[in-house]
Amino acid sequence: MKQVLLIATGGTIACRKTENGLSPALTGAELLDLLPELKQICEVAVCDLMNLDSTDLTAADRMRIAHTVWDHYTRYDGFVVAHGTDTLAYTAALLHHILPNLDKPLVLTGSMLPMGVSGSDAPRNLLDAFRVAAAGCCGVLAVLHGKIILGNHVFKRHSSEADAFISASAPLAGTVDGAGQVHLDAPPTVSGSPALVEPIDPRVLLVKLTPDLEPDFFTALHGYPKVILEAFGAGGIPQRLEQAVRGLMESGTRVYITTQCTEGGVDLHKYAVGRRAEAMGAISLGARTTEDALAAVMCGEL
Repeated sequence: MKQVLLIATGGTIACRKTENGLSPALTGAELLDLLPELKQICEVAVCDLMNLDSTDLTAADRMRIAHTVWDHYTRYDGFVVAHGTDTLAYTAALLHHILPNLDKPLVLTGSMLPMGVSGSDAPRNLLDAFRVAAAGCCGVLAVLHGKIILGNHVFKRHSSEADAFISASAPLAGTVDGAGQVHLDAPPTVSGSPALVEPIDPRVLLVKLTPDLEPDFFTALHGYPKVILEAFGAGGIPQRLEQAVRGLMESGTRVYITTQCTEGGVDLHKYAVGRRAEAMGAISLGARTTEDALAAVMCGEL
């Protein structure tokens, strides 16, 4: 039977009601106690790494998750991370880049309702995550609502529905059906040896362009290491902001372009505004999700 390590980090899946609202409280062992079916899937060890609302997680916390996987990599056949859903996409994307070419599964999951609450999606999601971790696939994956999503394509589309996640700009890696059977349709592939990438630089600022953003805004960013502009449509810099962005780049800031659209990506060759941005030296982030773009830039890949 496969040996899987559960890395508990908190999130809604581990929450209990308090006088100040839902707050993470359950340990990894307490989560497992509510899953008697797990004995038929795999053997599980528990690492209670942190107990945080995922809104509070930083890049340093995500590096702790990566180090935990890396430090225990030879001891287990797979890994499951119980995580809050609000920033699960950010963690999945960063782990995808920090831990490239994993030949074992690293599966993130969470829930929209706490474990033990009537109608909660937590039991299914956590059991499905263990099923995928024991299925012999590889790489960073998210498993939620029966969907298996590649780590760098995870996107949270809804703040409250059980079916809250989609795979952006890529097909699903697979599904887990109602009977618990894992179907891998487009699983990740390995093209090299597993590695741990560090250090990373989290000093990346995401700026969402709006139609009336003042050019003077960019003056405050002069000298900041890296800025991603979340542009309109296929990407580009509005003409009235060109001088301001050029000044930002001349201050030493590296500027990247992504899109506010969920699908389709950036094409700086399509329109004049895009070509002007590229001529200025702005770097296209293509079809990456915002979370994946941030992760790739933090890891110095672009």
